[in-house]
Amino acid sequence: MDDRLHTVVGLSGTTVRLLDEAGSASLVLLSHLLASEGFELIGQGSDQGRMPPFALSDIVPEREAEKAVAWERHVTEVEFGKPLDADPTALPRPEYDPARHTVEERVAAKAAELRAIGWQASVGTLQRMRRRYREQGLWGLVDHRATRLSSPTGRADDRVVAAITEILAATTNESTGTRGRLRRRVEALLAERHGPGTVAMPSKSAFHRLVEAMRCW
Repeated sequence: MDDRLHTVVGLSGTTVRLLDEAGSASLVLLSHLLASEGFELIGQGSDQGRMPPFALSDIVPEREAEKAVAWERHVTEVEFGKPLDADPTALPRPEYDPARHTVEERVAAKAAELRAIGWQASVGTLQRMRRRYREQGLWGLVDHRATRLSSPTGRADDRVVAAITEILAATTNESTGTRGRLRRRVEALLAERHGPGTVAMPSKSAFHRLVEAMRCW
């Protein structure tokens, strides 16, 4: 990401659609956006634009959706110093102020806070939830045992799904070429993001089925 101010205008899977001050649109994976050097979340008040969550109500029981949203507030407070829905003029709570505490200290403080209100939350739990949120957004905070419908991507590796999503989204107005070419582009992106050979690719037939399922989203 560059140093320009961007507004989040859409979310498709784990791909975020951004609009800069000049009106130019771009696409980026949520995980890479959150990990980008210099990334800062501003204008978080209820009257400001907010990254839209997945339509959880269609496939997740109301109580589980509420838990995921609550986790999002806690995770984003650890990440940024304030929850997403905080007043943009409010100061971070002292124990979560990034200017005063490292992320490890903020994680430990949040784990202690959650245990104090009866949550089953350890430092390890917080770290897992942070990782899931970086990779999948709000959907990553859902207890998937409670979902009413199976995922259209089945048991496909989330990293493979994210790579396909990014490439398909970036080529909306151009052809991705043959399925073989698309597969090579996905393999190259996975090698770049995670290291060569780190993420196992599905078989050719499974890959083609996965792509067709995702094109129907």
